Amino acid sequence: MTALERTDHKTYCPYKGDASYFSIRTADGLLENAVWTYEQPHDALAEIDEYVAFYTDRVDVVSTPVD
Repeated sequence: MTALERTDHKTYCPYKGDASYFSIRTADGLLENAVWTYEQPHDALAEIDEYVAFYTDRVDVVSTPVD
């Protein structure tokens, strides 16, 4: 989360609730609103709290093994 910069952009999903957006600052520039999260999802989807999602057309997500 330290690599993310909160933006003012917001959207609403009738199933999940209000989405908050973040940009990622990289050495190559700013990836605007590339990440979103539901910080207070509707009760029916409480399990998505504390998760983030990435737009795959803006971000390449690479997994590295953890020792």
